[in-house]
Amino acid sequence: MSDGSCSTSVDRILRGPDAVVLCLTADHSDHPELAAVETRLRLASGSVPQPLFLENRNMPVVAARLGADIADGRRQAAQAVGTLRKMKVEGAAIVIPSRCQLGDDPELKLQAIAEGAFLANHDFVSRAFPRSGEPALRLGFTFGSGWESAKADRALERARAIADAAALARDLCTEPPNVMTPPHFAARMKELATEAGLSISIMGRAELEKQGMGGLLAVASGSAFEPLLIRIDYRPEGVTQKPVVLVGKTVTFDSGGISLKQAHGMEQMKADMGGGAAVAGAMQAVARLKPDLAVTAIFAVVENMPGPNAMRPGDVLRTHSGKTVEVINTDAEGRLILADALSYARSLEPQLIIDLATLTGATMGIFGPLGIATFSTAPSCLSLLIESDRVAGEKIWPMPLWDEYLAFLESPVADLRNFSKTGQMGSTPVAAMFLKQFVGDAPWLHLDLYNTCWSEQPHVFGPSGPTGSGTRVLTQFVLALADRETTRSSSI
Repeated sequence: MSDGSCSTSVDRILRGPDAVVLCLTADHSDHPELAAVETRLRLASGSVPQPLFLENRNMPVVAARLGADIADGRRQAAQAVGTLRKMKVEGAAIVIPSRCQLGDDPELKLQAIAEGAFLANHDFVSRAFPRSGEPALRLGFTFGSGWESAKADRALERARAIADAAALARDLCTEPPNVMTPPHFAARMKELATEAGLSISIMGRAELEKQGMGGLLAVASGSAFEPLLIRIDYRPEGVTQKPVVLVGKTVTFDSGGISLKQAHGMEQMKADMGGGAAVAGAMQAVARLKPDLAVTAIFAVVENMPGPNAMRPGDVLRTHSGKTVEVINTDAEGRLILADALSYARSLEPQLIIDLATLTGATMGIFGPLGIATFSTAPSCLSLLIESDRVAGEKIWPMPLWDEYLAFLESPVADLRNFSKTGQMGSTPVAAMFLKQFVGDAPWLHLDLYNTCWSEQPHVFGPSGPTGSGTRVLTQFVLALADRETTRSSSI
C-alpha cells in the first residue's frame, strides 16, 4: 500500500527496494533519477517485459507500458511483477507517472495498475495441505507530480480490496474438493462474516424442506453432505434503500450426478462453485470498503454426486416458487439450485438481483476462454455493469433473452424442463431463460462464468486453475451502484 506520500522524488525509494517497476506513458516521466534507464526501456521491444539494470547498481528495472485503456495498466503491472518474482527479488517500488500523464480517469488507472501488481503477487496456499512457495514481493508505490494523497490512497485501498477479493475467490475454488465440502464452505463464510462484522444465517436440510426448496434438496440427494442456503447481510448505518442481492451458484464439486460427466477434466469441477466464490470475494471487499448500499449475499451450496438416493432423469421437483421442473439431465443442476435461491432472493424485495454461475459449457463454444455471457432485464443496471467492466477488464458481453427461448423448456409433466430441447445448441440463453422464470418482476442480471472460471495455462494474474472470474467486475459494479445511489440522494 501507499505510504501516503506523493513525492516527486524517488531517491528514497531507490535506496530501499531490490527492483523497480517503471510505468511508462507516451510522455517521459518526471523522475530524472530514472531518465537513462527509461530511455533504454522505451527502445526495448517485446510484449514480455525484460529487466534492465540501473547503472552502478545491480537493481533491475522493468517497464509497465500503459495504454489508453484502463485495463492495460492492470495487465502490464501484473506482467512486470511476475517478471520480478521469477528473478526472486524481495521488494519492488512501483513508480507511477505524474497524474496528468495518465490522461482521463487517472485514479481508476492507478487502481488498475495496483490491482495487477497485487494479483500477480498472490499465491494459493491450501489450509489443509500447506506447501512452501515463492515469497511475495514487498511492494511500495511512489508518485510523480500532481497526485493528492487522499485520492491516491483511496485508489490503492480499492485496488487492494478488489485484488484480495479475487484472490479469495480463486483460493476457495482451488482447495481440493475433499476439503472444500459444503460444511467447509459454510465454515469459511462464518469466518468471513465474523471477521467483517456481517450477519450470517444458514439453512440446512430441515429448514430447506420447510421452505419448499426442492431444487437444492434434489441436487444434494446423492451426496453425503446436506444442502445449504447461506445468507450474509451488509447493512450500513443510515441506508434505507432496498438491498442489492448477490446470488452465487456454489456446487463444491460437480460429478454430473447420474448423468455422469466424462472422466477427462472432471477434476476441474471443483471450480463449479466459482459463482459463489466470486460473491464471497465481493462481500469481503464490501465489508472492507463500506459503500453506502445495502447488500445481501445468497449462496446455494451443494455437492452433486451419484448415490443411492440421487435424483434421476425423469424426476419432477417442486421449487421454492411453487413451479415444478422435470429433470432431463442431472448435470444441469446449477439452474435447479438457482431456481430456489433466486426465488428466495425475490422474496427479499430487492432493488436488484445479480447472480453469478458456472452454468453452461456452451459458453466455451461462444467465447472460448474469454468473455462473460451476460443477460439482463434491467437495461440501466446492465449499462452500469458494462461501465464497471471498463475498469475491471473482465469482458462483459450482453446476450439476447428472447421470449421464444421459453418454448425449448416446455414439459408435458411439469411447468418447465431443466434442459433445452435443442441440447447444447443455444443452451446458454435457454438456461438464462430458465432462471428468468424465478425472479419475477425484480430487476435482474445473470453472469455465466463457465468458460472463464478455469485457465488451462498460467496467465499474467496467476497460475493455471481457478481464476476468480467475475469477482472484480462484481465488486466494481457494487461500488459504482453505491456511488450512483449516493449521487441521486444528494441531488434530491
